Amino acid sequence: MSIYKVSKGVLHELESIRSKFFNGIDPLERKITWIAWEKVLASKKNGGLGVSSLFALNRALLLKWVWRFLSNDGSLWSLVIKAIYGSSFETHSVKYSSTWCSILREVQVLSGKGFDFVSHVKKRVGNGQNTKFWLDTWILDSPLSVRFPRLFALDSNKQVSVASKWAASGFNASFRREIRDGVERQQWTDMLSILGTVILSPSFDHWVCGLNGDGTFRVKDIRAILDDMFLPSASEATRWVKYIPIKINVFNWRARLDRLPARCNLLNRGVVLESSLCPICGLVPEDAQHIFFQCELAKSVLLRICRWWDIHWGDATSFGDWNSWFSSIQLSSKLKLMLEGVFVVAWWHIGSFRNQTIFNDVTPRRVVLLDDIISRSFMGCSNRYSSSFSWDYWLKNPYLISL
Repeated sequence: MSIYKVSKGVLHELESIRSKFFNGIDPLERKITWIAWEKVLASKKNGGLGVSSLFALNRALLLKWVWRFLSNDGSLWSLVIKAIYGSSFETHSVKYSSTWCSILREVQVLSGKGFDFVSHVKKRVGNGQNTKFWLDTWILDSPLSVRFPRLFALDSNKQVSVASKWAASGFNASFRREIRDGVERQQWTDMLSILGTVILSPSFDHWVCGLNGDGTFRVKDIRAILDDMFLPSASEATRWVKYIPIKINVFNWRARLDRLPARCNLLNRGVVLESSLCPICGLVPEDAQHIFFQCELAKSVLLRICRWWDIHWGDATSFGDWNSWFSSIQLSSKLKLMLEGVFVVAWWHIGSFRNQTIFNDVTPRRVVLLDDIISRSFMGCSNRYSSSFSWDYWLKNPYLISL
């Protein structure tokens, strides 16, 4: 996968295996898939879980070889490619059946779909000795030969370095003839204006990748860009609380998308049920909003959490209402994230209580539900934050914890 392009069929099969593992699908059982796998792969900022696609991984690893060719001029890889195809990357042919040509073809395909990797890579000039004046991308977003083609055609030394240009009596010293008026003169004036900002230094020339602030090539940056291009994007980012376990965060993500096996959802999928009513209160049809906000059990739990944290409960009836209410709470950002973690843990336990009510022979005890929420949220927050705080302080004054 690191050097060969993986075909669509193979990628589809691999993603299918990952999807089945994520959803816990047994080949011997029929199980409903509640969320499209592409949604799971999407980044958190686009409403997914940030798992990332194998397509993006494979293509990013292919582009890494292009980066190695450009940035490691003296490496064995770069020397072999230059010996076969020539020293200039832009002139390499893609018509042959070879590993390198396959990589270059994929670079062109991605460029046609909106991601021109080569445009993000340029030379950072030091002394100018290893940078080609016309052919390398070093001062603009494209080589000077592309920006000023008439001047490039005049130069008798197409391979001239930046250092040699600066050492000559003038930038036009190697031109075949004098510059004529019209287009040539205009290009000459524009180029001089750009070159006037360049100051050479004693340091060596080196390649930089413009996809991040430090100029370093990272596979994860390419993966993120490709996933953003090809995977679905939601209007709302995934809410993720770093103080609680991943499985509870995933549960919260599914609940907010209404992708849980609530009875209304099961009926919509054609599952035959004896009743669509809530198994806890038995009063109204069960959906995600009812389970976590409108059922009398949920109302009681959420109200007691607010009393514990000494805040006024906004009587939210949906996740949208809860978002609006929560944004108005006046707490420090870290304390607020902890409080959100408490609510997410509460929804997890409410969902667990609902499942136990349906599937267990023994009815679960309501009196210990809040205790379980407080205990689990304490373990998550205390173990995942650098500053320590006691159980007694968490139990009595969580809103006064100094972070």
